[in-house]
This record gives sequence, structure tokens and C-alpha cells, in this order.
Amino acid sequence: MIRLFAISAVVGVSLSAGVAQAQTAIQAGLWETNDKTTMEGVQPMPATSRQVCLKGAEAQLERLLFPSPEDMARHGCKYQGAAKQPGVLSASLSCPPAADAPGVDATAEITFSTTSYEGLGQVVAKDKTGTTLKGSSTLSGKRIGDC
Repeated sequence: MIRLFAISAVVGVSLSAGVAQAQTAIQAGLWETNDKTTMEGVQPMPATSRQVCLKGAEAQLERLLFPSPEDMARHGCKYQGAAKQPGVLSASLSCPPAADAPGVDATAEITFSTTSYEGLGQVVAKDKTGTTLKGSSTLSGKRIGDC
């Protein structure tokens, strides 16, 4: 959620979209995710909530938090993630600036079980003119049923 409004969209995409490489298994089903992002110097943004159906091999925590590997490759992003200890994912995402979006560096530390997660994310967005915005996100989600 970053780019005054465009900035908001990038961080949202950066911190809450598709499949990534770390592969932290969670329970398949219907998940509800929540994200509240605050950016320095930007009017407060409303919290976002969405529902995502994860089936079979899609049932990975990264699927709820990060863009898909295809989206990351298309935008030149680099992802690193690993279970820091059982039940804790530490991850970072770095995407270069594009003509219509700023560059984004995001980190997150997420505590999770097979049916829920919560954590904090930090983001820095920098556009081609050098304007930099910093922000943080509170992330949470839970499995709410079958889909």
C-alpha cells in the first residue's frame, strides 16, 4: 500500500497477494486476511480485508502474504523467506521502481499456525524522483471454513 494512492496499491500487493518460495504449509480452505498499513506523511488508510480460497498445494502462508512468483518475476522483484523457528516466518521482498510504481523494499515477521497468522511488516517505497515513504503494516488472518 504505497504511492500516495499508487503507493498504497504497491505495498498492498507487496504484502498481501500470491505464492512464494518458502513453502510454509497451512490448512487448505477459506481464509480471511486483514491488513492495516500506516505510511509516514500520508493520510491514514482504511484497513483492508479479503477472503482467499486455498486448495491443496496452494495452502502456503506465502500465498496469503506475497505476490506469485510469476508476478514477482514480471516486476523484477526478489523474495527471500525462511522459517526463523517453528511457527515464525521471516521474509523480505524487494521490487525496483517502474514507470507507474515506486520501488518497494518490504520485510515481515509473521507468527503462524496451520489455521491463523499475525505479524508486522515494514515497507520503504522510493519513486524515480527519489521521494521516499516509510510505513508499517499489521497483518493477520485466519481460516474461516471450507471453500
